[in-house]
Amino acid sequence: MFAGEIRQLWRYPVKGLRGESLRSAVVESDGLAGDRRFGLFEPGTDKAVWGGSHPKMMAWEAAHPAQCSNADSAAGDPVFYEPGGAAWGLDEPGLPARLAETIGADKGVEIRKTDGRGGRMLVVFEASLRRLAEQLGREIETARFRPNVVVAADLEPFAEYRIAPGTTIRLGDNDFTLHKPCERCVLPSWSPDGSNERDMELHRHIIKELDNHFGIYVTTAGRAVVKVGDPVSG
Repeated sequence: MFAGEIRQLWRYPVKGLRGESLRSAVVESDGLAGDRRFGLFEPGTDKAVWGGSHPKMMAWEAAHPAQCSNADSAAGDPVFYEPGGAAWGLDEPGLPARLAETIGADKGVEIRKTDGRGGRMLVVFEASLRRLAEQLGREIETARFRPNVVVAADLEPFAEYRIAPGTTIRLGDNDFTLHKPCERCVLPSWSPDGSNERDMELHRHIIKELDNHFGIYVTTAGRAVVKVGDPVSG
């Protein structure tokens, strides 16, 4: 048993680009609303252009525009922000070429809708992040792991991986189900600011010491609303 609270919420409207910090979010059976709903692909193919192959993507940001009374709304298309801060609308004709130029995608890119997150939401625990930083002797940015939810809880570091899949975890007033630990790809080893620098020590440590896992996936069968500051228990 554990208890804690939600400290951060994050949404990534475009796979591989930096995302947006939220105060609240709607979560449904297909995942967090507006999360990873678009992706970059090689033109005319289903081959994804992603952060592991093009880490300069993370110098770009994507965010949904504020919707009057609800700044956390996922309504409308996301806005793209290039490294220098210039904003691009999804339908602007020069956006794909500008993206390809700045991230080194020689074959170009197409921006297309995706299937989202497959109904999963990624939760990272602060205690595990602190212990990982202690093990490596330096700060490790939360953004490397691209979580949707960052939780502070009275669990020992890495104890979340010993919770059985299928266990109910309560976020705010909503029941979620632990799906499985998150098996990591190479993405956390790349700098999350798009500077194209790789941390191979971190990559090897996650593989050898953490069984290549960091964070847990949770799912929900129905609509839920979660907020920063909501209690967490399991």
